[in-house]
Amino acid sequence: MNRKVQKAFLTAAGVLGLGAPMLAETDKGQIFDTRSFLVACSDLVPNVPLAIPMDAQCISQGLKMCELALLNAGTEKCLEEVTAWMREETDSNWHLVPEDIRLDHDKPPTAAEMASDGTMAVIGGSLPNCETMQIEGATQQQICEYLDALAGWQTLRILQRSAGEVNQ
Repeated sequence: MNRKVQKAFLTAAGVLGLGAPMLAETDKGQIFDTRSFLVACSDLVPNVPLAIPMDAQCISQGLKMCELALLNAGTEKCLEEVTAWMREETDSNWHLVPEDIRLDHDKPPTAAEMASDGTMAVIGGSLPNCETMQIEGATQQQICEYLDALAGWQTLRILQRSAGEVNQ
């Protein structure tokens, strides 16, 4: 096993015990630890040309795994859990990105800001409009909060890679 793969597995294994877990729960107890899945998955994404879609797959798969654990009855709860994790990750790491590569953003951009910002429009343009997007079992407000958190988190990941801070 090469060193990068070995390091990624060790990192993922170590992460599983950290942080307050976000558990998809039923009346029978905990089913799925959404936070640990998202941390482990995103830690395994290498700095490669397709890292952005790989990051997006971590988020969508974490959401789907949470929903499956709740037998598709927890869309709202799972959307909130994934949104909260992305916000926490972004808020706790944004200040670590060197100011000169933050693209004049003191805080992470929202989805709307990304879509209108010339430097991030390529990614922002790929995010759906939260006002027209529909997710069964979720309110428009939850959808907009999710997309804003996703925009900020993806921006963070891109800038971290630019600074050489991800998966070294």
